[in-house]
Amino acid sequence: MSDFSKSIYELRHAKKLSQRKVSQDLGISQALLSHYENGARQPKLVFVRKIANYYGVTSDDLLGCVSADARQPLKCESDLVAMIAELMDFAASIGGEKTAESAADYIKTGVTWTRSLLENPNGAYDAQQQVKMKTAEALLCSTARGKEYK
Repeated sequence: MSDFSKSIYELRHAKKLSQRKVSQDLGISQALLSHYENGARQPKLVFVRKIANYYGVTSDDLLGCVSADARQPLKCESDLVAMIAELMDFAASIGGEKTAESAADYIKTGVTWTRSLLENPNGAYDAQQQVKMKTAEALLCSTARGKEYK
């Protein structure tokens, strides 16, 4: 059962409404509402909006979406944020703003590359990503040494 199916079923039961009443109010057949509630059919977006308004909830609520603000970070995320903050402070302390910016660019390039690998793990090797990573690495090394990278 999908989040949507479960949500509309639970909302109807919480309000002690029959399928007949809800289907009549929404202008659909009782059989179609039953199919939506048991997950046998998926509604169009127009219906999602209509039933969300009917129950006074958001479509995100019906679809089981969690806002980015409400999502609890994973332990590894918290550790990573702390490590990056410490690294940025260290980079700034040894080479100032320019070194910190180079470190940030290197981290961003690595994150971008990691995301592309996760999104398409069976994709072809991307030599351009390798070049971007090596370029960011060279820039970081040269600014950390106090030299301009060309």
